[in-house]
Amino acid sequence: MHFVGRIAELWRYPVSSLGGERMDCLDIAVADDESGGLDYPTGGVAANRAFLIFDPETREPAAPESSPRWRKALHLVSRLRPDGMAEIGFPDGAFLAADAPDMDERLSDHFGFPVGLAETRGTGRSWPVIAPRYTASPLHILTTASIDAIRAGDPALALDARRFRPDLLIDTETEPGFVENDWIGRRVVIGTLEIRVSEGTKRCGMTLVSQPGLPEQPDVLRHILRGNRRNLGVYADIAAPGRVTLGDEVWIDP
Repeated sequence: MHFVGRIAELWRYPVSSLGGERMDCLDIAVADDESGGLDYPTGGVAANRAFLIFDPETREPAAPESSPRWRKALHLVSRLRPDGMAEIGFPDGAFLAADAPDMDERLSDHFGFPVGLAETRGTGRSWPVIAPRYTASPLHILTTASIDAIRAGDPALALDARRFRPDLLIDTETEPGFVENDWIGRRVVIGTLEIRVSEGTKRCGMTLVSQPGLPEQPDVLRHILRGNRRNLGVYADIAAPGRVTLGDEVWIDP
C-alpha cells in the first residue's frame, strides 16, 4: 500500500448544521441497514448528527446553506458529555443539555423565531424524530493539500477545516492539489479502519458563511467551483469498523 499522510484533525458533530467538537480519537462503525425502521443508514462516526434543529410549524430541518434565517446555526456548537448526552453551546459561552426544559426557548431566542430540537434516529425518549434533509455519507474526508490548493488561488481567504465540516482531516505533506480526486474507488486503511472512497464532496453555501473566527467570504465557494468543479474532499463507505486516533498513518491501495 501507499502512504499518503497522517490524521491531523478528528471531528464529531452531535447536532446537524451546528459546529462540532475536536476529538483525539473516533470510533467508526459500518452502516447498519437494519436501522430501526429509518430510511437511511446510521453508521459512521458514533453519535454523529444524532440530533437536528427544526421549524416546529413545518417540521422542516434547518437549512443554513440555502436559507439566510438559519445561518445563525453556524454560530452554535455541539458536543457530547461523557454520559452520551448532547449539549449545544451558545455565543455567550454557555452550554445547555439537549434534555434541558428550556432548550427550545434558548434556540428560539437565538434565531428569533420558533425552533425545536429533534432526534434523527429515535431512542424512545421525549424528542420528536425527524429525518435529515439528506442521507449523509458515513464518512467525510478532507486533506491539507486540497485546502492549500484553494488558498493558493487567493491567499486572503480564511480557510479552516471548520468551514467544510470533515470527520477526518489528513495532513498529506504534499504540494497543494486535489489529491483526494485520485482516491475515488480505492481502499484506504487508517489504523484498524478500512474504507472505500465513493465520491467527491460537492460544496454548498455553508462554505462561505461566517462563523466564529471565520468571516463571510463568497470567494471560498467560487475558488472551489473554478479549481475543482465544486468538489472539495471526498465521501467514503466503511468496509471494516475501527478506531482512528490523531497521528494515525493513512495508507491507500496503489
